[in-house]
Amino acid sequence: MILDRTGYSPMVVAITIAFVGLFADKSATAQWEGREKLHSEVEKKFGPPDGATRLTPRDMVWVDRENHRVVVDGYVAIQEGQLEMFACPVFTKEHESVVAVFSKASTIHAALLAAGAKTGRPVQWEPEYKAPTGSEIQIEAQWTDREGKKQSIDARRWIRQVSSEEKHLEPNWVFAGSGFWEDPETKVKHYLAEAGDLVCVSNFTTAALDIPIKSTEANAGLLFVAESKRIPEPGTPIRLTLQVVQPEKEGSKLKKVETAESDGPKTEETKTDAATKP
Repeated sequence: MILDRTGYSPMVVAITIAFVGLFADKSATAQWEGREKLHSEVEKKFGPPDGATRLTPRDMVWVDRENHRVVVDGYVAIQEGQLEMFACPVFTKEHESVVAVFSKASTIHAALLAAGAKTGRPVQWEPEYKAPTGSEIQIEAQWTDREGKKQSIDARRWIRQVSSEEKHLEPNWVFAGSGFWEDPETKVKHYLAEAGDLVCVSNFTTAALDIPIKSTEANAGLLFVAESKRIPEPGTPIRLTLQVVQPEKEGSKLKKVETAESDGPKTEETKTDAATKP
C-alpha cells in the first residue's frame, strides 16, 4: 500500500473527500445567510492554521494530518446557562451550546477521520446503559480578549458541574460518530448530527462527539452548565482545535497542547493512554 508522508493512503483521502461531497449542501452560497457579519468577523480574526488544509470552501474546517488535529472556527453562542452541547453547527442548538461553528457536522466528521481518529459507537440506553466509545479527542479553545491578548483554554474548563462551583468536566470527548438516516422516498442519506449534536455534554444517540460518562438528555437531569466567569461574551470569534489523543497510525508522536487555567497558561503533554484532566 502506498502511503503519503503522514502515513495515510490515498484511499483514506479519497474516502474523506467522498464523505464531505455526499452530504454537502448544494445551496452552499446561502449556507450562512443571517450570520454574514459574524462569519466575516471570524474569518478576519483567524488566518489559515499552519500546516493544515481546508476541507471545503464553505466550511471553516482545516485538517492537519501530520499532527493529528482538526481546526474549526466559530463564535461564542452563550456565556451562561444549562448545556446539552459544547459546540454545534450554526443555526442549530445555539441556545444550549457554548460555541457555534461555521461548519456542517459531516465535514468535521470527515476531517477527524483524515486526522487519524476512529469512530466508535454512540451511547446505548436499552436494554442497559453503555457509554459512547471512539477515539479520544481533546479540545482547545482560542480567542482574543478585550485587551487584544490571545488566550487559550482547555474546553473542559468552560463546562462546570451543576452541583459544584469547582468541579468541571473531567473526561475528554470520544468520537462516537453519530449515524445516518436514509429518506425512503429520495434515498438521500442524512448525517444525524447535523441537527446540532456535534460536541455533546449530554448523551445523545445522534452525537458526533460525546462524553464517556452517563449524562442524561432529560432537562431535569442536565449535569453541566457554562462556566460564565471564564467564557468571553457572546459573538466573540473562537477557534477550536480538536486533537486526536491516540491516532490510529502506529508510532505517531503527538504535539503538545497549550491549556490555560485560572492560575495562568501552561503546557502539558497530551496523554495517549488515558483521558487528561483539565
